[in-house]
Amino acid sequence: MTRRLGSILLALLVAAVPAAAWGAEVWSEPVQTKAWSEPEYTEPWSEPEEVEPWTEGEYTDRWEVELYGEEAGGIDPFLLDYENLVGVWRIWLPSIPLGGGQVQQGEDQGMVVVRSDGHYVLFHRAWSAEPVAGTWRLSYPREINDEVVQAIVLENGPGGTHWAVAPEPGGKVRLLWAMQWDDGSALWIFDSELYRE
Repeated sequence: MTRRLGSILLALLVAAVPAAAWGAEVWSEPVQTKAWSEPEYTEPWSEPEEVEPWTEGEYTDRWEVELYGEEAGGIDPFLLDYENLVGVWRIWLPSIPLGGGQVQQGEDQGMVVVRSDGHYVLFHRAWSAEPVAGTWRLSYPREINDEVVQAIVLENGPGGTHWAVAPEPGGKVRLLWAMQWDDGSALWIFDSELYRE
């Protein structure tokens, strides 16, 4: 049995040696490449040409971007009067198209009470089973997505994030929540519309 096993191993070894030698030849063939060359020398480095100093260009408003309310006296007073935002608001989640001809009907989601003493109570069924109470502050200039509005920021509301009661140019009032970034800035996301009874 041992002799037979040795014969088989010897036969395998003899068969493998020519294949290994052929593989070694393939890998040992020299590969021709181009000789390495330096880039050609051109002209020496020179000083840049003198250019005329900058001159005032002709004014065109083709690329000028103006935000709503930027022009003097063009800001709607409704957008800056935060006292209009104090009071009791109902939260209305508008209808949402689901596709395929189906629509999720709008519904009441709760209420926001903004008190003139700097406190608020927010009950939003979609976010919390219990009302959340806290303090509010006025928004910083352009804090709400760089809009020219004065909003009331409800600090540490449902979900542990800030919320805002903010007017919009069309005359409506909306409820927004802040998606906070690591640098402290926020993207304000529309949640629902607010209305008074």
